Amino acid sequence: MPLVKIFAMRGTSPMPTAALQRALCSVWGTQPSVTKLMVCLLDDWTTSGEDVFVDIRAKQTADRTRETVARKVAEVQQVFAQHGYKANVRVETYQAEQYFHLPPPS
Repeated sequence: MPLVKIFAMRGTSPMPTAALQRALCSVWGTQPSVTKLMVCLLDDWTTSGEDVFVDIRAKQTADRTRETVARKVAEVQQVFAQHGYKANVRVETYQAEQYFHLPPPS
């Protein structure tokens, strides 16, 4: 499950999360049901020169080579630019056998 945490300062223009999710699913080749976006509004941070900090955690797969992920990071940055945000993007991949997830009961 790609988890996308979007950090922004309070007062940043509202995020079009549905549109961002669709675009990010296209970049990563995933479905909305497994791609979670979370917007975290902050009072302060230590960096300047960016509107949002995008932290992505995604499963490492054979096709997600270092070069491919680097290209996708640039695509993610472009997605945010198309919505008017200057993004600092970070991606961390994990190995599936070291991942645990318990969704809420139905």
